[in-house]
Amino acid sequence: MRMMISADKPIVFFVRVKGPKGIREFRAVLDTGSTDCLVPLQDARALGYAAYFEPTTKEGTGTTGISKTDIFETDEIVLEEVSVGGLVARDVKAMTYELPRWSGIEGVLGLSFLRHFNTRINFEEGYLDIEPISEKS
Repeated sequence: MRMMISADKPIVFFVRVKGPKGIREFRAVLDTGSTDCLVPLQDARALGYAAYFEPTTKEGTGTTGISKTDIFETDEIVLEEVSVGGLVARDVKAMTYELPRWSGIEGVLGLSFLRHFNTRINFEEGYLDIEPISEKS
């Protein structure tokens, strides 16, 4: 899959996420600095995940996330599938978190998604290539 990009704008995708109880769709930004994907808490619940750990900066039993302004704990889940265009990744690790509504972005595609693909970002020519990793025989 090839996508035209601009060096001064975020790379945003419309993603489809599958869980035990259904499918959800939302806008997500590509973040090569994020180890995991982020999924909205309400979507994780609707997908059938036991995501009830509200993000907090207090100690708890969740996984730890770090944002530009905070360190927080939240749920860690494994999504059955994450699809972008014709690309599908299975068993994708994610954290639940609500991004600010004003951002227009609901989720993050991190390295837990990208590791399923060969990815090339060419800012000079203005494109992003994401291709399945070819399986060796």
